[in-house]
Amino acid sequence: MKYIRPTLLLLILVAGLFGCRKDQLFTNSTGAKLELSQDSILFDTVFTTVGTVTRRFTVHNPNSEGVRTDIALEGGTPSPYRINVDGSPGVSFSGVEIPAGDSIYVFVEATIDGSNANNPFIVEDHILFNTNGNHQKVTLQAWGQNAHFFRPDQHVQGFPAFSYIAGGYDSSGAQICETVHWTNDKPYVIMGYAVVDSCCTLIIDPGVRVYFHGGGGLWVYRGGNILANGTADNKITFQGDRLEAMYADLPGQWDRIWINDGPADNKLTHVDIKNALIGLQPQSWIGVPGQPTSANWLELNSVSIRNCSAAGILSENYRIRSTNLLVANCGQYCVALTGGGQYDFNYCTIANYWGYDVRQDPAFIMTNTFTDISGATQVRNIETSQFRNGIIYGNNTNEFQLVFDNQASTNFQFSNFLFRTDQSTSDEAHFASGTTYRNQEPGFADPNNGDFHLPFHNPPVFAVGRGIATPEDDTSLFDLDGVFRQSPDLGCYEGNQE
Repeated sequence: MKYIRPTLLLLILVAGLFGCRKDQLFTNSTGAKLELSQDSILFDTVFTTVGTVTRRFTVHNPNSEGVRTDIALEGGTPSPYRINVDGSPGVSFSGVEIPAGDSIYVFVEATIDGSNANNPFIVEDHILFNTNGNHQKVTLQAWGQNAHFFRPDQHVQGFPAFSYIAGGYDSSGAQICETVHWTNDKPYVIMGYAVVDSCCTLIIDPGVRVYFHGGGGLWVYRGGNILANGTADNKITFQGDRLEAMYADLPGQWDRIWINDGPADNKLTHVDIKNALIGLQPQSWIGVPGQPTSANWLELNSVSIRNCSAAGILSENYRIRSTNLLVANCGQYCVALTGGGQYDFNYCTIANYWGYDVRQDPAFIMTNTFTDISGATQVRNIETSQFRNGIIYGNNTNEFQLVFDNQASTNFQFSNFLFRTDQSTSDEAHFASGTTYRNQEPGFADPNNGDFHLPFHNPPVFAVGRGIATPEDDTSLFDLDGVFRQSPDLGCYEGNQE
């Protein structure tokens, strides 16, 4: 018995030591992060029937002590994704132990019915990790509908992640020059930025629908060209990829269409752009300090730009020619024309009834200055420009602003135009006498709900009959809806003639 007691005591001490050591091996530090072998997983099969694919990634503990982490599928049981953590299926796992320097596997499966037209184009969920209050996640993405998908595969410091949709470089490093033609067979879904490179052209057919995943955009790089050829009955649309009703008019869902100077004019015809940060940003190439005004025109024929959280058109050193243009409801400016430029606007409605928060900026601003890449303020000429048959209005007292530096010339004139403004419009060199009007309600059908048509009324609403015919411009014979103009009215819509 005298040998048994010391032996039992020794066993008890060893067990106690190991029990304590196990607790001590697992850190409670909030600085203990995991290393995830992937921060996103793409199920890149374009599904046409119900299908299941499997992906896996590793979760590594690089710390000198073990960790306990909580793992959960954010979408829970309704999610189209299923996960398995180190051999155990489920949607939520508490206190998963990963010893120091060790790893576990997480398996992911997706079941998506790509033929379901009610699916979003990109079905997204997340796997969440909570390690001592330290939150990490892996993004899961799968194609929810049959479409053309563009996912960024180029990562250049100082630029957003992007993919080439026209151009790029071949295996020997030579630049690719090509014309890419988007036909109206399936929707086009852009993740990140899609780039039309130098010496390339993107042609878009009538009816094409382009959807941008959160933060995505289209960049027509310097030397590139875009021709979007919609029709009145088959418009081209650019919008965010969320199709639920609550996103139908939600601003800021994607970034912008950015167009640099190129070899030829860029043309958008019968195009709808909505719910971006900035709708259109035509801009001469910013990489050169003090860049000149672009030699190119951006032609906008029957284009609507709506619900942008910053600006509808943000132009810098560019030339814009437009007929039947609607720019409405933006968080800052609807139209901002900056730096040098040349403009021909005919039958335009620029209307800002933004209702998401307080707006300080006017609907329209034109200035001949800009700040270049070096931070210097530059002044440029505004060359011979005309603005005809238009409305600039909104729910602020002043929706029209001109800010010029007299070091450069400003040659422009407004005629047959209605403004809401407290700025003077008496200068006949810039405002045609007897055909410019101030602070008279235009008579929009329902501006607070985005309807800027001119309804039938007896006597007619103010904007009806105050335009001037421009027969030299064939595109002005029909309004934004494709309705024949019987009498010239102000704005992009022909007044109802009932």
